[in-house]
Amino acid sequence: MELRTNRRRFLQTAGTGLTLSIAGCSAPVPSDGQAATDEQGDGSATVTIALEIDQETLQEKQTSLSEQLQNGSLNQTEAQQQLYAAEQELLGEAAATFEDRIASDERLSVAENAEEMGVLLVTGSADALIRTLGYPEVRGLFPETTFEDALTQAESTE
Repeated sequence: MELRTNRRRFLQTAGTGLTLSIAGCSAPVPSDGQAATDEQGDGSATVTIALEIDQETLQEKQTSLSEQLQNGSLNQTEAQQQLYAAEQELLGEAAATFEDRIASDERLSVAENAEEMGVLLVTGSADALIRTLGYPEVRGLFPETTFEDALTQAESTE
């Protein structure tokens, strides 16, 4: 049984864009010899944080649903709906964990939340944003525009 592929496909596409940016293939070049600066001008930036769900819990749910499928207590549609609901619950837990973790850090704030797509729009200092990569609930950092792309994709699949 497969997970919902839309979110995965989105993260794969975002990851490809990030890889190209890191490689310098699509990164903007500062004009007139001046260095690129952050949008706010105060050393902060806004990025999209992709959430990582608890894979062990998800695997347990998948195993349980597979067993229920095999013994006939669930049909394929019901199993997919339950798996989707479990994934959404785990994304909500990851978002809540992240928000709890940064609540006391005045250098970070969640500007917008689209946990149903597995992303948060977060503003903060560069060092604080990079430090979030060490959190188990953070899959990666992506450009701010990735958040809008996620919202657009969510609207188009509804």
